[in-house]
Amino acid sequence: MATPRLRTLAEEQVRQFRLNGFLTVRDVLSAEEIEALAAHTDLIAAGKVAHIPETSIQLEKMFREGTRNITDQVLSVRKLFNLAVYDEVMWSHVTNPRIVDIIVDLLGSDDIKLYGDQLFMKAPVTGTEQPWHQDSASWRDIFPMDLVTAWTSIDHAMVENGCLNFVPGTHRWGMMRHKQLAWFLEDLGSDQWPVVAAPLRPGSISFHHSLVLHQSNANLSGQRRRGYAVHYMRAASQRDESVTDAPKMPPFKQVRGRSFVGRV
Repeated sequence: MATPRLRTLAEEQVRQFRLNGFLTVRDVLSAEEIEALAAHTDLIAAGKVAHIPETSIQLEKMFREGTRNITDQVLSVRKLFNLAVYDEVMWSHVTNPRIVDIIVDLLGSDDIKLYGDQLFMKAPVTGTEQPWHQDSASWRDIFPMDLVTAWTSIDHAMVENGCLNFVPGTHRWGMMRHKQLAWFLEDLGSDQWPVVAAPLRPGSISFHHSLVLHQSNANLSGQRRRGYAVHYMRAASQRDESVTDAPKMPPFKQVRGRSFVGRV
């Protein structure tokens, strides 16, 4: 299968992604697009979009367990997920050519499917941390483990309110389960395994490989930090049905190009 020519990125950007496992692209979306996405996000979080099921709205643990009272429904939400399979506004974002062209450049294929999507709300003060992890350690039924996430910043994502942090090059370590990851946790952030923060302004997007180690800290600021993470894979990927402890996902929707019999 021939590799398509680069649509958007420079060769050096693709090289940096392959070396580090992540890449930031500034100002992919306009201010108007981000304002519309932000407004629709809050409608979903408020439960005011009837075709989004309640099962796609997850509250922060303190609100789920009742240790803290809900005073604002939107600000009590931890994340929204499996949105684009139900909602045209979110699907329009998933299929935005400016985003998909970058995915094509990074995956080297014009044949792309949606694996899933998650919108992380991380409200001021109550927004909790997300520990170090590899996405494909959860999505371990999809091969090759070479998916790419486009993480769009809806608000300013800063160190203070919990922007993403990456350990460059760790996508080349292979998949690590809990025991293997635990071996390295105390060394992350050392000279050997440096941690790189990825602050973003609204409309900018970070793209990361599904095996690169990443995390985000709690939001201790007074500013919101919403980010829409869309997970893309090659349409030629294979799903191992014998893996029973991976997430149960909706049918994978075609984003661009061809689908293949017997593949995802």
